[in-house]
Amino acid sequence: MSRVLQICIMFILSVCVSISFKSRFFIYQSMDGVTRIGVSLEPELLNEFDKIIQKKGYVSRSEAIRDLVRDSLAENEWKNDKDFMCGVITMVYDHDTNGLSDKLTEIQHNALQTIATTIHMHLDHDKCLEIIAVQGELGTLKQLTSDLGSIKGVLRCKLTMAAKSTGHLHYIGVRSD
Repeated sequence: MSRVLQICIMFILSVCVSISFKSRFFIYQSMDGVTRIGVSLEPELLNEFDKIIQKKGYVSRSEAIRDLVRDSLAENEWKNDKDFMCGVITMVYDHDTNGLSDKLTEIQHNALQTIATTIHMHLDHDKCLEIIAVQGELGTLKQLTSDLGSIKGVLRCKLTMAAKSTGHLHYIGVRSD
């Protein structure tokens, strides 16, 4: 995790506390259902943060910080493998790999209680995209993703999920941000 993201997460979780990065936080009066807070950062750190949020297309620092807070809160939800989650497994694979289709079918049939539906698309002559809608305990979803992703011929396998209670999203796999 980059230094900017670490500081922003600490910022939100440590309101009104001086932290080791010499940032100080202040809470302002709540207006229109929004609580305004302030932060002091070193110029280099702020410049780095501004570059990242501009590159990602945020219209304001506030939006970027809100997303960091949501991600941080969501990460806490995904620590308990017994928590119930809903999501999708996105998988790209080479359908010409010997025995791959049979292995994918076998794993999916063994997970009937977890898999709600699948969507299959042809990306090109050799590659397919499969989207598998899943729900169940976090540990079960992680294991299913791992089982599918470890088969020879699977090029990419990523689990994206949301907690039913909050709707916070979480990604397991390589993120493209």
